Amino acid sequence: MKRRIEQGAKSIKPRRALATLVGVVGVAVVLSLALGVTTSARAASAASGGTLNIEMPWGTIADNFNPMVPNGTNAGGTLSCLYEQLFFLNTVTSQIVPVLGTKSAWSKDGLKLTITTRSGVTWSDGKPFSAADVAFTFNYIKQYPAIDLNSIWKGSGLTSVAATGANTVVFTFSKPNTPMFVFIAGVYIIPEHIWSSNTSPNTDTNTKPVGTGPFVLKSFSPTAVIYDKNPNYWMAGKPSINTVVLAAVKSNDTALLDLLAGNIDYTYDAITNPAKTYVAKNPATNKYWWPDTNINFLYFNTTKAPFNDPKLRRAIAFGMNTKLIAQRAYYGGVDASNGGQDAAVTGGQLKAWYPSSLKKLEWSYNVKTAKALLKKAGYKLKGGKLLTPKGKAIPKQQILIGGPGWTDYIVIATMVSQELKALGISSSVVQQPWGSYSTNLPKGNYQLAISWGNGPGPTPYFMDYNDFSKSKIGATGTNWSRFWNPTINKALVTYRGSSDLKVQKTAMATIMQQVMTNAPMVALTGRPNWFDYQTKSFTGFPDATNPYNDAGAPDSPGARLLYLNVHLS
Repeated sequence: MKRRIEQGAKSIKPRRALATLVGVVGVAVVLSLALGVTTSARAASAASGGTLNIEMPWGTIADNFNPMVPNGTNAGGTLSCLYEQLFFLNTVTSQIVPVLGTKSAWSKDGLKLTITTRSGVTWSDGKPFSAADVAFTFNYIKQYPAIDLNSIWKGSGLTSVAATGANTVVFTFSKPNTPMFVFIAGVYIIPEHIWSSNTSPNTDTNTKPVGTGPFVLKSFSPTAVIYDKNPNYWMAGKPSINTVVLAAVKSNDTALLDLLAGNIDYTYDAITNPAKTYVAKNPATNKYWWPDTNINFLYFNTTKAPFNDPKLRRAIAFGMNTKLIAQRAYYGGVDASNGGQDAAVTGGQLKAWYPSSLKKLEWSYNVKTAKALLKKAGYKLKGGKLLTPKGKAIPKQQILIGGPGWTDYIVIATMVSQELKALGISSSVVQQPWGSYSTNLPKGNYQLAISWGNGPGPTPYFMDYNDFSKSKIGATGTNWSRFWNPTINKALVTYRGSSDLKVQKTAMATIMQQVMTNAPMVALTGRPNWFDYQTKSFTGFPDATNPYNDAGAPDSPGARLLYLNVHLS
């Protein structure tokens, strides 16, 4: 898949693919020396103050500031304003940015990871932060497996986490598993003096949050949460802005109208034909940056009939007109999927990781081939309806999408429904609020769904681990198709047990072969981060020339860097 990054109407070549960061999953990790904060003379003397206004089509906001539950079930800003990770992985530049951790090193045998934590950090209640809080956080996750969202302990080989000094934490493994650094780096650190007495971390709503982040909670309502500058933040002179307001609206269209009117400064919105409908209205201030970091998939619930049949799934894959879907949903702003290869490895990693031997397994849009595969598998078309090999008509299916008002997903799902109809499968589109959608996907409460891939990282391992590992099936898991097999699990184990690139590539090729043969999900279009902003009041936003974050949503970890960089114009 050819990828494109856009800023306004200008096309810019993508930056180096994440596949080049082999060192992350090998023996050593090389950290960016920067903190991800602009250090230009202008930024250093930037005017302080102002309120950054943000809107998102969340419908309503949950009164929940618990950083240990899945993103989306807590209030926007929890993971960007209040709490911090050890390191931030910028999926656009491949940089690993120090946050509460300053450096890390693996032992030669790959069994010990030592992380140095930052000095001079205090929690927002004034208590000092130390390596003991980091060790507590990881051991707390072990104590309460329901919050082990990234399987830090389960099956990873991690045996202990201990603070060996005020600024040193040692992670000990029973077997080499160097890819775990990425997951360890992304854990949100919580204060021991607050959480040690909390015996229900997976259900507690933490309405009086204490974090190390650049902001503190000022007020909450179901339609807006307000954060004020943390006066004791550890980064001198940051943030420049006084307040962040995260408001919930009912649709992307509402957010766009408010952005056009100058009522808000930033939203995360797949604007329809952005160059025409947004930038052209005021080119001096209206900007967008959509770096491609993921893929939009059609997910099958592979544990429920009729989609528990891989032959049916693969036939449907040939029936998806991805070029038309991409054009209708994104007006040429996002490229279509190339087919089977994009279900197995993201576009930026194809050259380094995708073997030519798998080309025979690729699929592309061809209704004639789709119908031939169905016939060969015993399915029959009768009266416009697809009959199973047992002669029963496939009942009407539902296509789950999130919302409200996710216009791109509405178009994608509607187009998928039309393509399914051509194969004799009747379907309807069901749009759910984010809270329900993000809960039902991991629980498997759906038949078909449109969503993104999980866990992009420096190599295909990270998405494959999140999307196809048996350990990631569950109420808080990321294996939404619920597809796995022993071959895939064995390949994942082989990969993480070796730092030999040849061994790792062979393991990944095995997984790609399984995915392309079984088609647990169909790649439809590229998925950028939808970063839309206007510069009338503030400057310092990330863009293709200064990609200090990955253009993520305002409740994602990269947004913290945005809040630290923007300042009054």
